[in-house]
Amino acid sequence: MKALVLAAGKGEGLRPYTEKEQKEAITILGKAVISHVLYGLKKAGIEEVVIVTNEHEKQIQDAINVDIPFETVRQKRPGITGAVLDGMDKIPDDEFLLTFGDIIAEPEFYMNLMNSYITGNSKAVFSLVPVSEGMQTYGLAKIVDNRIEIVNEGSTLALAGAYIIPKGDFTDILEYFKKISPFSRYFIWSGKWIDIGYPEDLINAIEVLLSDLNNSIISDKAEISKTAVIGKKVIIEDNAIIDDYSVIKGPAYIGKNAYIGNYSLIRDYSSIESEAKIGAYCEVAHSLVEPRAEIGSKSYLTYTIVGREAKIGASVVTVSYPANPVRGRERKLGALISPNEEVYHGQIIGPNYRK
Repeated sequence: MKALVLAAGKGEGLRPYTEKEQKEAITILGKAVISHVLYGLKKAGIEEVVIVTNEHEKQIQDAINVDIPFETVRQKRPGITGAVLDGMDKIPDDEFLLTFGDIIAEPEFYMNLMNSYITGNSKAVFSLVPVSEGMQTYGLAKIVDNRIEIVNEGSTLALAGAYIIPKGDFTDILEYFKKISPFSRYFIWSGKWIDIGYPEDLINAIEVLLSDLNNSIISDKAEISKTAVIGKKVIIEDNAIIDDYSVIKGPAYIGKNAYIGNYSLIRDYSSIESEAKIGAYCEVAHSLVEPRAEIGSKSYLTYTIVGREAKIGASVVTVSYPANPVRGRERKLGALISPNEEVYHGQIIGPNYRK
């Protein structure tokens, strides 16, 4: 079976960041968001993938580091319906797996979807997931007499973004879902699942991906000072440098060729991606620092996302409380700094800041 992956959305919830980088290309724990999806699809037995993209097509192509055959299709028709129709033209089979490219979930999520299809006698399977915040941002469904009913409100079950559906003649994908859902199988996923739509989703995704880590994984090729302290549940990749008296307090991820300066503290659920540089005397907590970003010395980042090749000056402080995240469990959200942007020395940045 082929899979159709949608990666052409405008990423409204992550603006202005997504004006420069497609959200599916954002890296978390050394792997682009879309690569997390493709990894799960491969584990579920999918052998070929069609990916619908927009003008950021090359970003998606370059971001994929999963060994699975794929082709990209540039979206021509508008909206999600148009993206599905454009991609569906490349699907030869009567049924296919449709998924959004911005879902972070365990491979078992996609495996359950495939198993439900294989073991049932329906041509369609819907995945559902319980949600408790940001209900207005999800497509919702409820179960009535053991059948799915797509609704606009009044449910805490969300459409989980991965489905097996038959090819059909439709002009509105949601109406098509409503048409076929009463005759479809479904499963309710209770495992880890994040739909990347807002800054807090990226921060929560780090926690989701690191929470199952039982031990530290430290590359023999990493250069770690004898005076550095490495806590529990830490991943340190090849050629990363942890300088004198730094503390990596897990769970945390340090990517390939990343640099952590003297006396810096990398606190829980932070992801420092490849070739990023953290200056001396910094503290980073619950934050995502993208590849080749640079953080000046004596800076403090919390609940913050720093885009690819962005530069944060020395002594910059991001404040995360009180914030109003759309989907956050806590009222904490620091700054969203877009790729290649700069923040000058000594700035104190309030909650919900975007640049």
